[in-house]
This record gives sequence, C-alpha cells and structure tokens, in this order.
Amino acid sequence: MRKIIVVEDDPNIREVLEIVLSGENYEVQVFSTVDGFKRRVTDVDPDLYIFDVMLPDGSGIDLCSEIKRDVYNIDVPVIIMSAHAKLAEIGHICHPDHFIPKPFDLEQLLAKVQEIIKEK
Repeated sequence: MRKIIVVEDDPNIREVLEIVLSGENYEVQVFSTVDGFKRRVTDVDPDLYIFDVMLPDGSGIDLCSEIKRDVYNIDVPVIIMSAHAKLAEIGHICHPDHFIPKPFDLEQLLAKVQEIIKEK
C-alpha cells in the first residue's frame, strides 16, 4: 500500500484529505504542525508528502526544503498547497514536484497524486 504524509493545519482540509486518500487505498498519516511531523515515527517510508505552506509553528516550504536535502527522502515527491503563495514565489526555494492552489478540486488533486505516485 502506498503511503502519504500530509501536514495541514486546517482540520477540515486535513480530515477531507485523510478520508479521500484513504478511500483510494493510500495509507495516510496526517499532522497539523511541523513539530508533530518532526516527532513522528520515522520507520514509515512515504511515497509522497503533501505540505501546506502556512503552518502554526513553521512552514511547509521549509519542510519541503528539508525533505529535498535529506538523502533518505531525496526521491520522495512533495506537493505544496497554499491559498496565499504561488509556485513562482516558492519554487526556487524548495523545488516541489507539484503546487496546488487552495481552494482545490478534489478530483484534480487525486489525479495529480495518482500521477506522481505512478511515476515514482
């Protein structure tokens, strides 16, 4: 089963992502903060990360940069979501594999997740 880690502070978006992705047979771990994400059990090797940009205790951009520099995660794709930032503003900082503006269409998100994971 493919594994996805989501870091999203909005409880409604986090819940919808968990329900929808789990319904598509992905194993999903969700976190609401950078701290929660960093304290996770690291024996899970995700196939995809989905990070919100604005988090209460940090930034999804910083998480993306850390993942992209981590030798154990270098090939794991990252999707960045934001209602405020644009890819042109963050793409040179963390080089996400895809950017999804909020609000987003669930079908388009699922299609992009499937496409990215299939390429992996």
